[in-house]
Amino acid sequence: MERLILQIATVFGALVLIGIGLTGAFLGVQFLHGTGNAVIDNYFRFLSAIVAGIGVLYLTTLPHIERRGRRFDVLTFLIVVGGLAHFYAFMMRPVPSNGTIFGLFMELIFAPLLWLLQRHVAKTAARRSH
Repeated sequence: MERLILQIATVFGALVLIGIGLTGAFLGVQFLHGTGNAVIDNYFRFLSAIVAGIGVLYLTTLPHIERRGRRFDVLTFLIVVGGLAHFYAFMMRPVPSNGTIFGLFMELIFAPLLWLLQRHVAKTAARRSH
């Protein structure tokens, strides 16, 4: 049951990443109702595509999720580091939009909890196989 919950939560998180990433890649800074020069817009699209790619990589863990600890480590690390930068920016200019709060929740709470659950499922699977 825990494995299934982990898989469902991973799909949810991955779809959020893919959705936000693709939207940012296609709309550019307009996604955030912003404006910017071509360099800023291109960089925003590039980073957004990376976010979508992280979501796709999370999806690749689903078939053998209990054995994908290293991939979870790297992907979660990337999300949390990005979340820390997001939090830093929020502290410098606190604009508590719903999107900001949701993003911070996903990056600094949901992703680490998902990582912990993956660790738990992996340990349980390892105990059962011995």
